Amino acid sequence: MISYCKKCWTPSTRPRITFNEEGICNACQWGEAKKSVNWRGRQHQFQKICDFHVFRQVLVPWSGGKDSIYVAYKMRELGLNPTLITVIPHMETEVGKWNRQNMCKDFEKIEIILKPDKYADLAKKYFIEQGRPKHPWETAISAAVINWAYNNGYRLIVYGEEGEAEYGGVSHELQNWAEKVNKKYLMKYYWQGHLDWEIPDDMDNIFFTQWSRFENWSPDKHAHFAVAKGMRTEPIRNMGTFSSTAQLSDRMQDLHTYLMFLKFGFGRCTSDVSIGIREGWITREQGLDWIKAYDGEFLPRSETNRPTYYKDEESYIGEFLNYFKMSREEFSQVLAKHVNKELLVQKNDIMWVLKPEVEEIRNASR
Repeated sequence: MISYCKKCWTPSTRPRITFNEEGICNACQWGEAKKSVNWRGRQHQFQKICDFHVFRQVLVPWSGGKDSIYVAYKMRELGLNPTLITVIPHMETEVGKWNRQNMCKDFEKIEIILKPDKYADLAKKYFIEQGRPKHPWETAISAAVINWAYNNGYRLIVYGEEGEAEYGGVSHELQNWAEKVNKKYLMKYYWQGHLDWEIPDDMDNIFFTQWSRFENWSPDKHAHFAVAKGMRTEPIRNMGTFSSTAQLSDRMQDLHTYLMFLKFGFGRCTSDVSIGIREGWITREQGLDWIKAYDGEFLPRSETNRPTYYKDEESYIGEFLNYFKMSREEFSQVLAKHVNKELLVQKNDIMWVLKPEVEEIRNASR
């Protein structure tokens, strides 16, 4: 039915996850392999690439969060001139907006605003059909950014992490870390129709890459760095997890990670815990306690220690109903459509929880 990585808590239901003979997931395998990588040599190679292509202007996709703050300063440290570009998300949070507007004030910034009705309709379409309400925005942060770079003479784009390697997935040509990401890769993982932008065919003129290919990617280090620079965080924690420093930009992230729980039986807290275990600042036992407390949360389980932005159920759910132009009944029906009923059982019209037998399997995996 389901099994778990012997080192972290990533389950076998995660798309594209694989395990070795010892039961260790590919994300943890990469986490171990990174310890022997010559990162200094890779950064030297990155600088040689910039010198060869005469890259000095670099476009950094920007949310105002910990990772993009870190990458922005890293590019400047390497002697490049970074421009920060944002595709502004719908349902932006107050803390996310503040960070976007006030962090890295002395950097040049570009904003791309999505057409409100069109992208809300697309988000609704993908929510209903695939359970992926953030997909239009996620693809826009590739297509719109690449098009802006292409049309404004920027030839170097540096994103944050290569998620397929860092979090468990298809480890696409990790040996070819010095090669730029091509259109085939973008179309496979980040593309959809109906957007206002196309990915140019002439990608040979753009070096599109992720910084995690050139430095040991550490979300915890980035969080400490960004907070020291003045980044604001949530006062307590985010929905569905113990963390208050990650994925702060938009409320749609709450729904996105809840749908992940409905489809695959693990949520935001499992992801955060697994990262912490790989980085060595959470034990597996402590991580399971946090997973039990917060994973799969969409409506807080108690009045205490709940996200501060959650005022009450009606107003919280109402944000999503207003955005999708849905009734609560329609909203709950879409959620139910995407539930993996082998793993979960319904608690109420909105909330689903792990079946007791699945919890038993997880407890037995301690």
